[in-house]
Amino acid sequence: MENRKHYAAAIAAFVIWGFFSIPLRALKGFYPGEILYFRILTSFFILAAIIFFLRRQHIKKDFTYLQSFQKNKRLRIIALTLAGGALLSVNWLTFIHIVNHINIKTASFSYLICPVITAVLGYVIIKERLTSLQWLSVALCAVSCALMGLSSFVELGYSFLTAFTYALYLITQRKNQGFDRMIILGVQILFSLVILSFCYPLLIHAVPSDPKFYIIIFVIAAFFTVLPLFLNLFALNKINSATIGVLMYLNPLVNFSVAFFVFKETISALQALGYTIIVIALVLFNLQNIKKLQTSLR
Repeated sequence: MENRKHYAAAIAAFVIWGFFSIPLRALKGFYPGEILYFRILTSFFILAAIIFFLRRQHIKKDFTYLQSFQKNKRLRIIALTLAGGALLSVNWLTFIHIVNHINIKTASFSYLICPVITAVLGYVIIKERLTSLQWLSVALCAVSCALMGLSSFVELGYSFLTAFTYALYLITQRKNQGFDRMIILGVQILFSLVILSFCYPLLIHAVPSDPKFYIIIFVIAAFFTVLPLFLNLFALNKINSATIGVLMYLNPLVNFSVAFFVFKETISALQALGYTIIVIALVLFNLQNIKKLQTSLR
């Protein structure tokens, strides 16, 4: 098989993200806003150092590329980039709240339905086409969500908000092509930090004094934010986005395993039916991509 390193990088990235709930749960005693703020702050300093030492030459290239567009196009690119930072803030805050104050299986469900919501938003916003089989998958996804709503409307609401904000983030970023992804993310993290700094009194009830908090935050920023991001970017150099779209399901699958085997979470019969339907929907939705992945692995 060609590009083994790139497949290994993609798999490693999604497996790492799948275990993210473990260090996050270690901070359950802290407010989600505090966790988010210091995660963003630490991630920014790590990304800034990486960009300065490893990708500094791309800054000038990206700036020159931005200047090549007409004013209206430049403003739209800037607006979409900053909107991405705002959407990531909401997505990460919601995810932290779900993991630490609701349950991990709800967080996992968010990223199971996310690709389907992304496809629907792609159809509505940028007119991407869906096959008949994919529309059937969307319908099955809706049935699954309805069942989950009957079990717990609150859990479904948080799942949908998390999935929707990340799906909208992906759609808005598809409009920004040709720029270095790491630099774009650095700008978005900086903008997120600015927004959160304005909201500091609302997010931070008291500055944490426990050294354990900052150690875990650094681990989250370095090993569960920046490292998997690097691996994912490396994988995208040789693996197409459709294949990445299939491999990304490793994230919620690992997360489900952590929920059941590490934190001993349980599901009702109604939830089990909902999960079964969503798995069927996802297989149908990605059937063509799964076949391509099987071919590439031979």
